[in-house]
Amino acid sequence: MTSAARRVLIAALCVLFACSAAPAATADAPAAGGDVAIAQTLGDRELTVLLRRVTSVPGPLRVEVVTHTGTAAGHLGLDLIPVGASSSARTPAPGVPVDRGAIDLGAAPGMYSATLRVDRPGPWELVVDDGVRVARIPFVVPAQIVTPPERFVYGGFVVAGVLLPVAAVVAIRARRGAWALLPAAGVVAGVAVAVTAAVLSTSLPLPPQPGIQLDPSVDDVGNPYAARQPLIADFSRPPVMLSLGGTPLRAGVPGDLELRLSDAATGIPVDDLTVVDEASIHALVVGPSGELAHTHPIRVAPGVHLLHLTAPEPGHYALSIELERRGGGVRMIRAAAGFDVGPASDGARATDFAGSHTVRMSGPGSAGAALRPGQRATATADGMPIEVATTAAAAGAPLTITAKVGETAGLQPWLGMVGHMIVAGPVPADADLGIAVQQAPVWGHAHSMGSMGMAGHAESHGEMANMPATESMLMPPVNGDSAPDETVAAYGPSVPFTYSFPVPGRYRVWIQVERDYTIHTITLVLDIPPGGAR
Repeated sequence: MTSAARRVLIAALCVLFACSAAPAATADAPAAGGDVAIAQTLGDRELTVLLRRVTSVPGPLRVEVVTHTGTAAGHLGLDLIPVGASSSARTPAPGVPVDRGAIDLGAAPGMYSATLRVDRPGPWELVVDDGVRVARIPFVVPAQIVTPPERFVYGGFVVAGVLLPVAAVVAIRARRGAWALLPAAGVVAGVAVAVTAAVLSTSLPLPPQPGIQLDPSVDDVGNPYAARQPLIADFSRPPVMLSLGGTPLRAGVPGDLELRLSDAATGIPVDDLTVVDEASIHALVVGPSGELAHTHPIRVAPGVHLLHLTAPEPGHYALSIELERRGGGVRMIRAAAGFDVGPASDGARATDFAGSHTVRMSGPGSAGAALRPGQRATATADGMPIEVATTAAAAGAPLTITAKVGETAGLQPWLGMVGHMIVAGPVPADADLGIAVQQAPVWGHAHSMGSMGMAGHAESHGEMANMPATESMLMPPVNGDSAPDETVAAYGPSVPFTYSFPVPGRYRVWIQVERDYTIHTITLVLDIPPGGAR
């Protein structure tokens, strides 16, 4: 081997080994998908259904159901149905269950599970049947794909790896060392292509994501990089209209309210909701005496969801829902006129929704007195101390409300957050709160990460939830792309919320946290003074 050939071979080896550690473009590939948590109010049961990430197809899908205090034992039937159409005739027809299972819920709150099997990527439905109601939960099983940048990375290194021994053989056997330059140049070119693809992958945009921006199909999920026409950049969709139906409700009698969702531009049923804060729909119901129900209606048909309630008393109830369509942000939609509940046949009435665990806080003085900014209140629930403190602020200025629930860090994340705060007002004193909240100009919903996360950092959404702009907060991942579930009891005990009340007046505030699988609702009345007053 001539000295020139040796130099060429050494240079090629140096380039290959120096660049072999260049990262493949996996970070910018569409995520394989984390766990999906979806809250479901199935009859009188408030459940959280967890669909664990599918790591291979065909492969297992772990379904876990979290129950809460007061959830009745019982049997849940599970059906797994592929629903996506495909252009390939080889794909089995959708709409037929490919696997069935069951989960037997115990009387103790906690997690119960079953394992089903998926046989293809694409859109699916998990059917959950309690013997009376059937919930249909849509979800997407992602495909394990190789992105275009990855193909160039792998291809470049394969070419370099093949040509490297060729360059060595030519350098050793050829009489002219210059011949070794040809395969050596191929090695350098292959490495250059691989490294360039890896570096540029960080700036290449991802394709539209099926199930998030696009309606998922088997073809789109299997190859989201395939060219589709028309190519668009704006994936937003029209507003949603809400109408109510079903049999009229009566106080003390379990019943279902139909929520019918339609597209404001076409009138067709809206069936493209995504999971936001671990639910497809969050329904907030406020009764005549200020009772709050935070439920999660089940999907029973395209555009039709059932909201199950046992209303505690007759009268008018305010209703708003929060949802997100594919390609759009979170939207709060109020039922135009709320709904009315008739009297019980025996005239009975309760003080709260069935199954709720409500703690009513009062300001200084008599029971039910309002708090003012800068004051605090204490109470006890099942032997657990609860304290609510507020900072001094006026209308238009940020005010921090901190709820301390218990003495130790044992709060569990519910709906993806440690704490939830619902705000409605201003409302007149001694008003029928179902009517007053329905007409209130402010109806907000804020979140808190709790003191173990980032104290004081919250996100909010709603019609007038005008907190200072912050990034959307998520729980820190513990399983790849997935946040902690309700089995992680490590947060709190203090849960701070920062909110700017836009106008002075009397507000109703509800704070919700979970401890020991019990969802506690802390209610208080807050008087906000006008700007410049304290």
